[in-house]
Amino acid sequence: MWRLLALIGAAAIGAATVFAAFQFHFVRTSHRWLMVPKQSADWREAYVDVRGWTLKEWSTHPKLSGDLIAAGYGEFVSRSGAEGLFRGLFDSFRDRGADE
Repeated sequence: MWRLLALIGAAAIGAATVFAAFQFHFVRTSHRWLMVPKQSADWREAYVDVRGWTLKEWSTHPKLSGDLIAAGYGEFVSRSGAEGLFRGLFDSFRDRGADE
Protein backbone atom coordinates (compact mmCIF):
# COMPACT_ATOMS: atom_id res chain seq x y z
CA MET A 1 0.00 0.00 0.00
CA TRP A 2 2.83 2.37 0.87
CA ARG A 3 4.42 1.86 -2.58
CA LEU A 4 1.16 2.68 -4.30
CA LEU A 5 0.85 5.93 -2.35
CA ALA A 6 4.48 6.81 -3.18
CA LEU A 7 3.80 6.15 -6.87
CA ILE A 8 0.67 8.33 -6.83
CA GLY A 9 2.55 11.09 -4.99
CA ALA A 10 5.44 10.99 -7.46
CA ALA A 11 3.01 11.08 -10.39
CA ALA A 12 1.25 14.10 -8.85
CA ILE A 13 4.56 15.93 -8.37
CA GLY A 14 5.57 15.13 -11.96
CA ALA A 15 2.23 16.33 -13.32
CA ALA A 16 2.49 19.58 -11.33
CA THR A 17 6.02 20.13 -12.65
CA VAL A 18 4.94 19.62 -16.25
CA PHE A 19 1.96 21.94 -15.76
CA ALA A 20 4.23 24.64 -14.28
CA ALA A 21 6.72 24.27 -17.16
CA PHE A 22 3.94 24.80 -19.71
CA GLN A 23 2.35 27.75 -17.91
CA PHE A 24 5.22 29.77 -16.38
CA HIS A 25 8.74 31.07 -17.01
CA PHE A 26 10.97 30.67 -13.96
CA VAL A 27 13.45 33.51 -14.47
CA ARG A 28 16.65 33.99 -12.47
CA THR A 29 17.80 37.61 -12.34
CA SER A 30 20.78 39.05 -10.51
CA HIS A 31 18.65 40.02 -7.52
CA ARG A 32 15.71 37.59 -7.34
CA TRP A 33 13.62 34.83 -8.91
CA LEU A 34 10.54 35.61 -11.01
CA MET A 35 7.60 33.38 -11.88
CA VAL A 36 6.14 34.91 -15.05
CA PRO A 37 3.00 33.55 -16.73
CA LYS A 38 3.41 32.54 -20.35
CA GLN A 39 1.11 34.03 -22.99
CA SER A 40 0.95 30.70 -24.84
CA ALA A 41 1.47 27.22 -23.41
CA ASP A 42 4.88 25.89 -24.42
CA TRP A 43 7.48 23.80 -22.61
CA ARG A 44 10.46 25.80 -23.89
CA GLU A 45 12.06 28.48 -21.73
CA ALA A 46 10.57 27.09 -18.54
CA TYR A 47 13.76 28.04 -16.64
CA VAL A 48 15.90 30.93 -17.86
CA ASP A 49 18.92 32.54 -16.19
CA VAL A 50 19.07 36.12 -17.53
CA ARG A 51 21.98 37.36 -15.43
CA GLY A 52 24.39 39.16 -17.73
CA TRP A 53 22.23 38.94 -20.85
CA THR A 54 22.91 41.45 -23.61
CA LEU A 55 20.59 42.76 -26.31
CA LYS A 56 21.71 39.90 -28.56
CA GLU A 57 20.40 37.24 -26.12
CA TRP A 58 17.15 39.15 -25.59
CA SER A 59 16.59 39.40 -29.35
CA THR A 60 16.80 35.60 -29.65
CA HIS A 61 14.07 35.15 -26.99
CA PRO A 62 11.17 37.38 -28.13
CA LYS A 63 8.47 35.33 -26.33
CA LEU A 64 10.30 35.57 -23.02
CA SER A 65 10.86 39.31 -23.31
CA GLY A 66 7.24 39.85 -24.38
CA ASP A 67 5.96 37.82 -21.44
CA LEU A 68 8.19 39.72 -19.01
CA ILE A 69 6.93 43.06 -20.34
CA ALA A 70 3.29 41.88 -20.22
CA ALA A 71 3.73 40.81 -16.59
CA GLY A 72 5.20 44.20 -15.62
CA TYR A 73 8.85 43.16 -15.46
CA GLY A 74 10.02 45.09 -18.53
CA GLU A 75 12.73 46.83 -16.53
CA PHE A 76 14.76 43.60 -16.54
CA VAL A 77 14.72 43.52 -20.34
CA SER A 78 15.64 47.19 -20.76
CA ARG A 79 18.13 47.19 -17.88
CA SER A 80 20.05 44.25 -19.37
CA GLY A 81 20.15 45.94 -22.75
CA ALA A 82 21.31 49.26 -21.30
CA GLU A 83 23.97 47.59 -19.16
CA GLY A 84 25.32 45.76 -22.20
CA LEU A 85 25.36 48.97 -24.24
CA PHE A 86 27.22 50.96 -21.58
CA ARG A 87 29.56 48.09 -20.76
CA GLY A 88 30.56 47.85 -24.42
CA LEU A 89 30.96 51.62 -24.68
CA PHE A 90 33.19 51.90 -21.61
CA ASP A 91 35.20 48.83 -22.57
CA SER A 92 36.04 50.44 -25.91
CA PHE A 93 37.38 53.53 -24.11
CA ARG A 94 39.33 51.38 -21.67
CA ASP A 95 40.92 49.41 -24.54
CA ARG A 96 41.98 52.61 -26.29
CA GLY A 97 43.58 53.96 -23.11
CA ALA A 98 45.67 50.81 -22.73
CA ASP A 99 47.04 51.10 -26.27
CA GLU A 100 48.33 54.65 -25.86
